[in-house]
Amino acid sequence: MKYKKLTGIILKKQNYREADQILTVWTKEAGKIRVLAKSIRKPASKLAYSVQDLGIAQIDIVGSKLPVLIGAKPIRQFQSLREDLQKTAIGLYGAELMLKMTADEHPNDQAYELLSDFLHDLDRLDYSVKYYPLLECFSLELLEYLGFKIPQDLNRQQVMEMESDEIERVHGTINKFIEYVLERPIWMTKF
Repeated sequence: MKYKKLTGIILKKQNYREADQILTVWTKEAGKIRVLAKSIRKPASKLAYSVQDLGIAQIDIVGSKLPVLIGAKPIRQFQSLREDLQKTAIGLYGAELMLKMTADEHPNDQAYELLSDFLHDLDRLDYSVKYYPLLECFSLELLEYLGFKIPQDLNRQQVMEMESDEIERVHGTINKFIEYVLERPIWMTKF
């Protein structure tokens, strides 16, 4: 059995069997991986808090085909993402982009840092600030890091200064481009 200690962001949890879950984690060291978390849905599980959705955790895994989670320590839990439904939806949209646009086990430091910074910035924003420009900047930068360039001349500063009706138009354009690249829809758009 191969032991690894990784730092990652929990992108998705999928129930498996009676009390297990399969976690999809974007790790700094190994890229996107799937990990089996045994008995994590049981009330007595000590690991459940450490691997919250969209949280950053240090995970210990063993195995190679479908590694098993044997330990976890939370590094950063984004409290406001769990308390604000709009922030949750935006964070999950970003997680869905990472899930669908990246290949398994292909590390990309820039993409990891981009997602981490996006979640930190989203967590810090208060209600008086518009969240959507932040999402559009994340989407544009992720596309660029992954080798796709949207055929529209936009930069972060321009997007952050846009009015809400302009942002909706830009979001529609970016979303259509992403769906064109993926050849499938982004489900979080409906939410």
